[in-house]
Amino acid sequence: MQDSASMRKLNQRKIRWIIREMEKGERSVYRIAKLQNVTSRWVRELYRRYTETGEYPYPNKPGRKPSPISDEERRIVLEIRKQHPVCAVTLEKILDRKGIHISHNRIHRILKEEGLSKNEPKKQRRRKWIRYERKHSNSLWHSDWFEYQKKQVIMFEDDASRLITGFGVFSNATANNAVETLDQAIQWYGVPKQLMTDHGTQFTSLPREGCLNPEPNAFQKRLKEYGIKHVKARVKHPQSNGKVEKASDTIMKLYQHFESWDLTVAYYNFERPHMSLCIDNL
Repeated sequence: MQDSASMRKLNQRKIRWIIREMEKGERSVYRIAKLQNVTSRWVRELYRRYTETGEYPYPNKPGRKPSPISDEERRIVLEIRKQHPVCAVTLEKILDRKGIHISHNRIHRILKEEGLSKNEPKKQRRRKWIRYERKHSNSLWHSDWFEYQKKQVIMFEDDASRLITGFGVFSNATANNAVETLDQAIQWYGVPKQLMTDHGTQFTSLPREGCLNPEPNAFQKRLKEYGIKHVKARVKHPQSNGKVEKASDTIMKLYQHFESWDLTVAYYNFERPHMSLCIDNL
């Protein structure tokens, strides 16, 4: 009976708010429940129902049931999903810009029925930090290496535009491979004023016993030749270079759809709506 009592406390607006907060992952389940004066268990149950059905779990009340999915809706959603392997919320916005409105709830239902949507793994609570963003392109680039399918992948991303300016796939992560990719990126997009990386040995020479001031490696030397200021992310401060890490996660997911690095990067740069930016300005 506790579920019924909890549901009576929540109107449609409050339920939508709970789902949005769970999607964002910025507040803990306990905090969300406390703000709405319900139990944490009930918050998790509401979110579970939403992810399984794609519909907001509103209280049962007399009235018209949701209309069935039409063949035309299904065709439109599956067609746009082939072009844009993104979530239901983003697909809704893309369709809206084409003058077609299908709610993301219905889109989610279709994707779920077609086996194209799966429940997200439990999201880690995000740390609170102040966001920063450069106003102009080539003011700051980010770079990082990541491993995918036994390959070492390096990526350069512009802070202001979120454009992937450089991308390379290698057998090994080395300073020379980083230099090669940087050179190609600069040929295409020009020289950034600053470049942020972590403290990996592909990017910087690290002090060691008997050599407290090591000679700069090939990557550091190339930055100096270009006149680029090397900004090193703070140790144990993941938000410093978090944008390129998030971009690499997205790239790996998109690669599963396109199965081509060139197509994946081209889609990311020129087709995909970036949810961190205003979609109306894309």
